[in-house]
Amino acid sequence: MKLNITNQFQDFLQSIGVDLPLLLERAKVPNKLWKEEISLTDLEYYRLLQEFDQVMTEENIRQLSQFSHIQIFVPAFFAALSSPNGLEALKRFARFKKITGPIVVDSIELENTVEVSFKFIHANMALPKFSVLNEQLLVLSLLRTGVGAQHLSLVVESPYDYDDVTLETIGAQVQKGETNRLIFDKTDLFKPFLTQNNIMWQYLEPELNQHLARQEREQSFTGHVQQELYKAIPSGFFSVADISRHLGVSVRTLQRNLTSENTTFKQELQAVQKAMAFSYIKMGLPTEEISYLVGYSEVNAFSRAFKKWTGKTVTEYRKEMF
Repeated sequence: MKLNITNQFQDFLQSIGVDLPLLLERAKVPNKLWKEEISLTDLEYYRLLQEFDQVMTEENIRQLSQFSHIQIFVPAFFAALSSPNGLEALKRFARFKKITGPIVVDSIELENTVEVSFKFIHANMALPKFSVLNEQLLVLSLLRTGVGAQHLSLVVESPYDYDDVTLETIGAQVQKGETNRLIFDKTDLFKPFLTQNNIMWQYLEPELNQHLARQEREQSFTGHVQQELYKAIPSGFFSVADISRHLGVSVRTLQRNLTSENTTFKQELQAVQKAMAFSYIKMGLPTEEISYLVGYSEVNAFSRAFKKWTGKTVTEYRKEMF
């Protein structure tokens, strides 16, 4: 996927102490900021989220989640703000969020409430605190901007602790839990949006639908391989022949296409296994289970691989993280 990053937004990140070029370098993402654009695979996007998580304070995240600071055309926001009410806004936001990255928005409508949650496109990759808090605050900002009011009846759940200023910004007690959720009273979501704009929506909708379709067509071959690996590794059937079969190409074609994108199947397999392992460790899973989930039949083999990846044992890595 390609993300447009304006010079104004880069300047804003720099003003809050975030060195975007350095984060791209650490995440091993090609730096094309001179074009006000970066191209990322799902795995590169996830690595970049992790790098942001290392440097972004809650104050930074609160600043980032204010619409006035974004200074980028974000399709999902404009589509949502053009909606007649919050209920329709959440539906549009969930659909077009996919244009700006592989974070999935689940919006579940119940009898009296609507639940909104966020996850990485690959379910076995836990979102870091930066992502969860930023997404929660953005949705709150979106709905408050639409109805022109700060108060919304809601319940918030997060796997992470938030500071007092963040709690005040949210305006509700945050429950600690394994998942992230925003639970809204439907009454609030039926309130008409002050920002409703049918003319803009008539213009935006076909353009955004075309953008979604084009993004799927333009995804790199490496990205397709990574997607298949995320799905296949936990099953144990993730050899180059297995992945080639899933993609409908020969092994030779798969290897040639990866070579043309300056990578190999072995490199992509190891990169996905590493990312999955780090995510599972963050989720607190035992080493034996992680070993199995990332495709190792023996714990010792996984432990040796992890030491080679990081220079640390799994135990040492856990201590540093927690």
